[in-house]
Amino acid sequence: MTMVELQQPRTLIHRLDGRDLRVLVDTPYVYLARDDVEAIAGVPPWGTGDTLLTAADERSIEISGVTFIPLDVATDRVRADATDQDRAAAFLAWLDEHAPTFTDPRVLELAHQPASFATAYTVAAAAKAIADELRIDLGRDRLFDHMDALGWIERNEPGAPWIITALPHNNDWLTLRAVGIGPRRSGKTQRQYLQIHVTPAGLAKLTDTFRDLPPAPKLRAVPTPPLFD
Repeated sequence: MTMVELQQPRTLIHRLDGRDLRVLVDTPYVYLARDDVEAIAGVPPWGTGDTLLTAADERSIEISGVTFIPLDVATDRVRADATDQDRAAAFLAWLDEHAPTFTDPRVLELAHQPASFATAYTVAAAAKAIADELRIDLGRDRLFDHMDALGWIERNEPGAPWIITALPHNNDWLTLRAVGIGPRRSGKTQRQYLQIHVTPAGLAKLTDTFRDLPPAPKLRAVPTPPLFD
């Protein structure tokens, strides 16, 4: 099974004949949960009978124990292996009608639920958590520099606040929290700015990126010259 780096994953759930069909969209690619397809279209489970994996099936991916197969692989498999032709025909007809909506930007935007900052870490707290786990020297500023090097954050101009780029936003690795700054005065609200927070998923991803870094070169000791010749 091929490892796929998803860029903008969205999960949609459709209800067919009392069963859920999980759809994973990573525009322009669409995947269907293999178990759902088998149950809805009347296809024998993979690995039973004479069914064999094909080269096309190598494009399948697994997320949290669920195997997703590309839309074209799913439809080919239903046509070739379904044991209940009426169920198969109904499923293919439904796909023909609804598949164009899977990549509709309006549908995908509604499917995106931004990560809550309630369980997220400030960048300083994330740096400490990574440092404690990997036993490395890592502070807030270095973690900002690292996320910048990864392309997770950027500035519109020098000195401007950091903003989150599309990749960590779409994968819910980073989120923003409005934070008040300055003294709170009677009848006036504090100034607000958007502070970057690292989600639990983002913390795990960042930890892996530090774990994958090559070890820092060891400095060669310089011999101390004798005080007297």
